[in-house]
Amino acid sequence: ARSINRMVNRATKAKPKEKVTLVVARNGNRGVQGRPKGVKGRYRMVDPRMKADLRAVKAREKRKKKGGRK
Repeated sequence: ARSINRMVNRATKAKPKEKVTLVVARNGNRGVQGRPKGVKGRYRMVDPRMKADLRAVKAREKRKKKGGRK
C-alpha cells in the first residue's frame, strides 16, 4: 500500500512550469508566423510595446513589495 501511495504521489507531483520566452516581432517578422530562428521551447510573439508594458508591471509590483516611496 505504501509503495502504491508513493507512486501516486510521484505521478501527481506538480511539475515546474516551463518559462515562456517573449520574442519581439521586429521588421520583416511582424506578419510572419512560425518559430523564429534561435528560439527553443515555448515562446510567444509580442510587439515591443507589449513587452515594455509587461516590464513596467513587474517593476511596479517589485516596488510595491519593497515598500514603495519614502
